[in-house]
Amino acid sequence: MMKKYLFILLALLLMFSGTVYADFYSWEDESGVKHITDYPPAAKKGKNVKVLQNASDISDEKPLPDAGKAPSIKLFTKNDCSDCDKAREYLSSQKLAFTEYNTDTDPKAAAARKEIDDGDDVPFAVIGRSHVYGFSEAVYQRALKQSR
Repeated sequence: MMKKYLFILLALLLMFSGTVYADFYSWEDESGVKHITDYPPAAKKGKNVKVLQNASDISDEKPLPDAGKAPSIKLFTKNDCSDCDKAREYLSSQKLAFTEYNTDTDPKAAAARKEIDDGDDVPFAVIGRSHVYGFSEAVYQRALKQSR
């Protein structure tokens, strides 16, 4: 009986340990805009694709010439979005100035988002020249580091 529970515990542990080591993809699109996502780019869209294993890979990136300058940050959100709340809280906790666009309440925000990207998934952040889809603290840190 004890072996059964131990086996189940081990199986669950192995199943959830894979999510800790998620890959991140850093790539440029045809117009030179840098994207950081947790999924690979479409086959013909991405160039200079880098697969990053974890947040420690952030330190491997070369700093940009404007190091130390506060990046321009736009955050596109919707109502009742827990990841949007996390993104907003993270940027605020880092004492970063950002402009939030709620696409549910502001038609101009939805139009502005469509000018940047055809998607409507949120949160969507434009940090400097990087487009960040969804929220992951490690990905936001990486985009912020690259934009400085």
